[in-house]
Amino acid sequence: MARQRSPNRDKAYEIYVEYDGKITSKQIAELLDEKINNINSWRVQDKWSKKLNKVGAPYGNQNAIGNKGGGAPDANQNARTYGWYSKYYPTESRNLIKEAEEAGGTPLEILWAQIMTQWIAIIRAQKIMHVIDKDEMIKEVKRHKTKSSERSTAKTTSSSNETEIEWEFQFAWDRQATFLNAQSRAMAQLTNMLKKYDDMLHTNWDTVTEEQKLRLEKLKLDIAKDAW
Repeated sequence: MARQRSPNRDKAYEIYVEYDGKITSKQIAELLDEKINNINSWRVQDKWSKKLNKVGAPYGNQNAIGNKGGGAPDANQNARTYGWYSKYYPTESRNLIKEAEEAGGTPLEILWAQIMTQWIAIIRAQKIMHVIDKDEMIKEVKRHKTKSSERSTAKTTSSSNETEIEWEFQFAWDRQATFLNAQSRAMAQLTNMLKKYDDMLHTNWDTVTEEQKLRLEKLKLDIAKDAW
């Protein structure tokens, strides 16, 4: 049976729109007496920022009244912060920073992103590093060099090019050993990150969302299944 949708989910978005997006997840959580991690999850899953950019602020919005030019208040730190970003960061990086902040990038969410990135890399490596059989050998160009020489006589001048190619041979046993070592290190890092996530989860058990609790168990089951 599907879980009933929380009535605060729609209310949280209404507050976000009412404030033209200029309100933090923590402030919304306080207004609704809701967990901040739930607000962060709804903010990402329901794409609040994208929806707001499409429709703009609601008619009659009062947030900018009293501010010069209808902008942010005098003590607002946005210009200072993003001005510093704009000085050192390219546009794409600044946009990513802003999106991460709007999505409520908590340490737990950042760690989960690292975990998923590591797990995906491990899965992709299975195909890239796969060894078919013990007699398999890969031959690749290691170095390619062309030499030019010119010979002159009293009557003629001739030139020739000589190509030198250095090959690298990779044998099955060597590739397999390299893969096993790399995979062991990658799995050890993943295990450490999962343990850290589990510790952070239980330290903040009363404030984390159900999704954050359940997805760790799901990933552990997936890893155990793939191991077989």
